[in-house]
Amino acid sequence: MDISAWIYDAFMNYFEKKGLKEMRKRVLEEVEGKVLELGPGTGVNLMFYSKEKIQSLTFVDLKFKSSLEEKARKKCPNITLIKADAQQLPFEDKTFDSVVFTLVMCSVENPFIGLSEVRRVLKDEGSIHFIEHVEPERGRLKPLFNSINPAWHSFSGGCNLNRNTEQTLEDAGFKLKIIDKKFSNIFIGGTGVKNR
Repeated sequence: MDISAWIYDAFMNYFEKKGLKEMRKRVLEEVEGKVLELGPGTGVNLMFYSKEKIQSLTFVDLKFKSSLEEKARKKCPNITLIKADAQQLPFEDKTFDSVVFTLVMCSVENPFIGLSEVRRVLKDEGSIHFIEHVEPERGRLKPLFNSINPAWHSFSGGCNLNRNTEQTLEDAGFKLKIIDKKFSNIFIGGTGVKNR
């Protein structure tokens, strides 16, 4: 067993039980139409999608869990899995109605480029749905997260604990609606539209 994956999963399981699961429910309830999800992992978001609202579902990741496609087809028969980098999405401009990413931008090498790509492939009337963990705003957690980030980054698959993803989303051209912040505001969840 990959010990780093086990540590990461155990770490995240605590947060899921203590509030992330509820945050996912609220952030993802309006996902609809042609849907793109970046970094679906084990497919944890699938249970929150409405089968009636989704026309098609496209998963993009650098690699996929072996059981993911079968699990996803039960929710959406019209599904496509594409191996690609979030920083270079292989889609035409304005393709998707909804773009979903949860706990993904922390590990994208250049999140501004990734989010600019999200904006490019999102329809003008479309929406993003996101949950990300971010650098603590203040107090003792901020220097702690910055000090442990190099070690965390090395065994967590490139995850960073100290990114200001909310600001990066705005810089990439999104107008945000933050639905929730949890655990001393280190997790944020919300939706967004193109800031025209």
